[in-house]
Formats: sequence, structure tokens, C-alpha cells
Amino acid sequence: MKLSRVAWAAWAVVPVAGLAYHFGPGQRAYAQERAVNLHQEVALLEEQAEAAQRAAYAKHLEALAVRRAAAASPTPESEAKSRAAAAVEQQAFEKASAAWMQVADAWGRIQELARGVSEDTLWRVRWSRSRALVRAGDIWTGIAELESILGQLEQAGKLDLPAGLATREELASAYYYGARLMRLSGDPPEEWLIESGKARQHFRYLAEKMRGDAHMPKAAANQQRNVELVLDLEQNSLLDIQGKPLPKDSPLGRKGRRPGQEGQGHRQPRERDGRGAGGAEEITSGW
Repeated sequence: MKLSRVAWAAWAVVPVAGLAYHFGPGQRAYAQERAVNLHQEVALLEEQAEAAQRAAYAKHLEALAVRRAAAASPTPESEAKSRAAAAVEQQAFEKASAAWMQVADAWGRIQELARGVSEDTLWRVRWSRSRALVRAGDIWTGIAELESILGQLEQAGKLDLPAGLATREELASAYYYGARLMRLSGDPPEEWLIESGKARQHFRYLAEKMRGDAHMPKAAANQQRNVELVLDLEQNSLLDIQGKPLPKDSPLGRKGRRPGQEGQGHRQPRERDGRGAGGAEEITSGW
């Protein structure tokens, strides 16, 4: 399965080389050279991380097929093949995670260089770093940063500009990845439903916003599809979720627990938003 994404390339391409021009004349030559080198470095690292992610996803699909075969015809041999495929899958995702963390570190160095420049440039740098953190599996750190960016964009009145829409979409995707991985790892529904609910709300906002733009009918349909994917996560059985592939950009696991959820009691939510999927319903034993 795949989350439908909108191409925000026009906003997200960061003019890193241009950072040098925000420094004084005495530092400009050095800053420009440093910025250009960092830009080249992060571009190469992102290319390597994307390749590692594609390789990991291919191993994920292979492992999923082996697990399905083992479940359909359980034998010692099929179970051994399943364990072996899972080990290869894990190694591939660990490699991808390490590659994305290198990307995040590179963006962090650029962020240090970008202090004092325009807010728009700094938002782009922070967005890029947060995106890399989420793909590396440091989902909660990436989410916290994206939430901070979105709050600042709201204060600046830019929520419905490309910067705000791109940040909201990346944040919604991160919520979805986190919720899905939480559910797969056996976390209680009152925890992962919080994250899936946030993903659903943000995707619905994007769908409704784009639906009102005559130039973005396809983008609106993509975001509505994302709403439906979140509803599938919330309402399908765990067995169904386990049988479906992760999104292509998702990590295989997540680091730590969502800040603020440690030690929470296991209270059942009273109701859920079931728009588009038959209305609200109680959580059954199938969860």
C-alpha cells in the first residue's frame, strides 16, 4: 500500500547555497563554500537513503510474501524461510534507517548555518530534517519538530500556503506511520488511535482544502484516499493490517514511545470518527 503524496518540490527545494549571502562580506566567501559543500553532501546522502529505502521495501515485500505462504501452509521449512526472510528484511531497514539518520544529521548542520536567515529558508531546512528523522524511525522527534513548524506557520498566517500544506502533509504521514507501527507492535488502541486520529484530521483538511481549488482535483482525490487508508487502519482487523505492506517511505520500527504517553492508563475511547466508513463503532476483540 502507498500513501498518496503531493509534489511540493517548488517549495521544498532548499536554496542552501544562497545562505552565504546572509552573512557579512568578511565571511561570505567561506560561508558560500561551506553552504555549497553541505548542499552537495546532503543531496548525495538523500540519494543514497532513497536507494536504501527502496531496497528495504523490496525485502519487505519479499518477507511478506514468505510469511503469507508460511501461514497458508505451516511447516518447519516454511517457518524457517519466514524467519530468514524477516532477518534479511530487518537488516535492510536498519541500513535504510542509518542512511536517513545521516541525512538528518547533515540537515542539522545546515540548520546551524541557517540561523539568522529568513524564516522561510529555516522552515524548509527544518522540514527536510524532520522528514529524514521520521524515515529513520525517530518518528516522535520528527513529529515534534513538524508540529512546531506548523504552529509557527499558523502564527505567521501561512498555513494554507505551500509551506503550511507541505508541513501538514508530512506531519499527517508521520502520524500514520507511528499509529500503524504502534498497532503492529501491540500497543493498546487508546494510544495508537490518538495518532491515527490526528493523521485522519490532517489528511481530511488537505482533501477539503484542495477540493476547493479547481487546479488540484487529483491532489484532492489523493488526500481523500489517504483519509480512507487511515480509516482502514482504524477499522480493519489486526490480521488484515499484518497482511498488508507498509507504506514505501515508512520505517520498519520506531524509536521509543510517544512523549507524554508513558504510564498512561488503558481507557477505552468512547467514540471514533467513522465518516466514510459506516459510522462510529465500539472496538471489538478483532482489534
